[in-house]
Amino acid sequence: MKFVIKYYTISTALLTGLFLSFQLIGQLPDPDANFSFDSCDFNDIGGVFVDNIITGSPACVCGPSSNAMRFNGVDQFAVLDPDLKDLFIDDFTMSFYFWVEDTDRPTNIFSIKRENDCLTRDSTMQIQYFPFSNTIEIDLVKNLGDNLKFIGDLDPDICWHHFVLIKEDTRYSAYLDEMFIASTDQGTSYEMADTSQVFLATSPCVGLINDLFDGRIDELRFYSQAFNVNELQELDLNPDQITNENLTVFLGESVQVGTGGTCASGFSWNDTQDFDDVNALEPLITPEETTTYILTFDHGDCITIDSLTINVVTEDDLNCDELLLPKAFTPNGDGLNDTYGISNSFLIDELLYFEIYDRWGAKIFETRDIAEKWDGIFKSTVMNPAMFVYKVKYTCNDEERLAVGNFSIIR
Repeated sequence: MKFVIKYYTISTALLTGLFLSFQLIGQLPDPDANFSFDSCDFNDIGGVFVDNIITGSPACVCGPSSNAMRFNGVDQFAVLDPDLKDLFIDDFTMSFYFWVEDTDRPTNIFSIKRENDCLTRDSTMQIQYFPFSNTIEIDLVKNLGDNLKFIGDLDPDICWHHFVLIKEDTRYSAYLDEMFIASTDQGTSYEMADTSQVFLATSPCVGLINDLFDGRIDELRFYSQAFNVNELQELDLNPDQITNENLTVFLGESVQVGTGGTCASGFSWNDTQDFDDVNALEPLITPEETTTYILTFDHGDCITIDSLTINVVTEDDLNCDELLLPKAFTPNGDGLNDTYGISNSFLIDELLYFEIYDRWGAKIFETRDIAEKWDGIFKSTVMNPAMFVYKVKYTCNDEERLAVGNFSIIR
């Protein structure tokens, strides 16, 4: 299961079915701190956080975006500029990729703690990996009895994992592999102690309750704002993943496969009979029936598996009166059912309009873009749970049709 903040789209033609998620991409702000490791060093690209101390010469290896840092779990780690802890005071988004090697003890990926002080837990932060449960644990502590803990399960079918931590006011939210972990408002901010250090791949507790990190880290970024779901999509580099969404096409149509970056030494598809090139990583597929295609990336010591389902329909399968829209959706930022739109848009030859009204008859959303969905926001205001009405005017088989119905927002 991969980080699914992605939207499942349906198309009537190749051009509307390919890389539809790219339409959502805008321009992210520059990170306040950016350790990309592309130059095989620990320099902050912005040149602000420069007091970094590196121990043991971690190796420069292939990563989701250019290069990554490989820590050996024995004598390699980094103590980053202590001023980084100030980025955790106000709203922020923290994002990084990691790959864990085999280990039999908990390992520390990132922490903010007092140097040489493992026992004091107040005003601290830790992100650790636990091998027995194959989980990542995020622990923020203000003082004794006032702490926040998130636990996320790592997908065993992927090598590179993506972690995001967000703070908006006093609400903290965590995501792992593009999947929502949890969100809570503790009514307080977890500020770090002035004497704390910022540790990468180590902590003052190494040798006591955890080990040095054995694995890879890439694209460690800090932003001084809380990202929304669409912005989180832009942080997703799709390493070892198919970038197409599951989709529906008419019999005879083709789909050009796209993939994210990969460092894999080899790859294989489970079914290539519909491919224009059976040896291609990104083939042109012309399916004769609904098929799920499975792609395996082989890194030697780790394997990532992803899949793409292409539903095939014919003109005889169409019922122009059966336009499908959900009866409810949950725009709560968890990456599931966060937007509202037409489920089987392949019925539509031309969308004349898609409108949504509140219970008082005020229009709060409209579009003529068949792929556009409503996010539950009107004039920058998050709408409360309530009943809404949709109206969709469209053409199907050269005839105009009107679909009207209601649905609910559930939070």
